[in-house]
Amino acid sequence: MMGVEVTFEKGAVGEVHVHPHEQVSYILSGSFEYEVNGQKYILHKGDNYYVAPNEPHGAIALEDVVVDSWRHGIYDPV
Repeated sequence: MMGVEVTFEKGAVGEVHVHPHEQVSYILSGSFEYEVNGQKYILHKGDNYYVAPNEPHGAIALEDVVVDSWRHGIYDPV
Protein backbone atom coordinates (compact mmCIF):
# COMPACT_ATOMS: atom_id res chain seq x y z
CA MET A 1 0.00 0.00 0.00
CA MET A 2 1.26 3.47 -0.87
CA GLY A 3 -0.23 6.78 0.31
CA VAL A 4 0.48 10.23 -1.13
CA GLU A 5 -0.82 13.77 -0.78
CA VAL A 6 -1.33 15.38 -4.19
CA THR A 7 -1.82 19.09 -4.96
CA PHE A 8 -3.45 20.36 -8.16
CA GLU A 9 -3.60 24.02 -9.16
CA LYS A 10 -6.87 25.35 -10.57
CA GLY A 11 -7.17 24.25 -14.20
CA ALA A 12 -4.74 21.33 -13.86
CA VAL A 13 -5.70 18.29 -15.92
CA GLY A 14 -5.13 14.67 -15.00
CA GLU A 15 -5.65 13.01 -18.39
CA VAL A 16 -7.84 9.90 -18.48
CA HIS A 17 -5.60 6.90 -17.77
CA VAL A 18 -5.60 3.38 -16.29
CA HIS A 19 -3.28 1.50 -13.92
CA PRO A 20 -3.17 -2.06 -12.58
CA HIS A 21 -3.70 -1.13 -8.92
CA GLU A 22 -6.70 -0.06 -6.85
CA GLN A 23 -6.88 3.57 -5.71
CA VAL A 24 -8.89 5.27 -2.98
CA SER A 25 -8.74 9.06 -2.65
CA TYR A 26 -10.12 11.67 -0.21
CA ILE A 27 -10.46 15.35 -1.10
CA LEU A 28 -8.92 17.49 1.65
CA SER A 29 -9.69 20.84 0.00
CA GLY A 30 -11.04 22.31 -3.23
CA SER A 31 -13.13 20.66 -5.94
CA PHE A 32 -12.66 18.98 -9.28
CA GLU A 33 -14.50 17.33 -12.13
CA TYR A 34 -13.79 13.63 -11.89
CA GLU A 35 -14.35 11.27 -14.82
CA VAL A 36 -14.58 7.50 -14.50
CA ASN A 37 -15.67 5.14 -17.29
CA GLY A 38 -16.90 8.13 -19.32
CA GLN A 39 -19.17 9.50 -16.54
CA LYS A 40 -18.36 12.87 -14.94
CA TYR A 41 -18.91 13.92 -11.32
CA ILE A 42 -18.13 17.09 -9.36
CA LEU A 43 -16.27 16.21 -6.15
CA HIS A 44 -15.69 18.58 -3.21
CA LYS A 45 -13.82 18.74 0.09
CA GLY A 46 -14.84 15.72 2.18
CA ASP A 47 -15.73 13.50 -0.78
CA ASN A 48 -13.88 10.30 -1.61
CA TYR A 49 -13.74 7.94 -4.56
CA TYR A 50 -12.58 4.45 -5.49
CA VAL A 51 -10.84 3.39 -8.72
CA ALA A 52 -10.82 -0.30 -9.64
CA PRO A 53 -7.78 -1.79 -11.42
CA ASN A 54 -7.64 -0.83 -15.13
CA GLU A 55 -10.64 1.53 -14.81
CA PRO A 56 -10.31 4.65 -17.05
CA HIS A 57 -10.34 7.81 -14.92
CA GLY A 58 -9.11 11.41 -14.89
CA ALA A 59 -9.82 14.84 -13.41
CA ILE A 60 -9.82 18.60 -13.98
CA ALA A 61 -9.21 20.90 -11.00
CA LEU A 62 -12.03 23.46 -10.72
CA GLU A 63 -10.03 25.27 -8.02
CA ASP A 64 -6.84 24.52 -6.11
CA VAL A 65 -7.19 20.95 -4.77
CA VAL A 66 -5.40 18.79 -2.20
CA VAL A 67 -6.10 15.04 -2.27
CA ASP A 68 -4.90 12.14 -0.11
CA SER A 69 -4.60 9.06 -2.29
CA TRP A 70 -3.89 5.44 -1.36
CA ARG A 71 -2.91 2.75 -3.85
CA HIS A 72 -2.94 -0.98 -3.31
CA GLY A 73 -1.55 -3.67 -5.59
CA ILE A 74 1.11 -3.61 -8.26
CA TYR A 75 2.38 -0.04 -8.52
CA ASP A 76 4.15 1.33 -11.59
CA PRO A 77 4.79 5.09 -11.31
CA VAL A 78 5.10 5.51 -15.10
